[in-house]
Amino acid sequence: MNWVDAAKGKTAASCPFDYAAQLTEIMLLGVVALRAGKKIHYDPANMRVTDVPEANQYLQREYRTGW
Repeated sequence: MNWVDAAKGKTAASCPFDYAAQLTEIMLLGVVALRAGKKIHYDPANMRVTDVPEANQYLQREYRTGW
């Protein structure tokens, strides 16, 4: 209900977007490392894995035509 109340402007969200976005990025990079099978080093400014080039394939996807 906190999220609903925050969307209605009644209260502040208990987990602000700027915090949640960073937390989600870190969690997803953990998934990339698991899929790559090794520790990775991530360059956030360029949004690329710097030491395991094959891991970069997990940072984007091919969308179906029309999307």
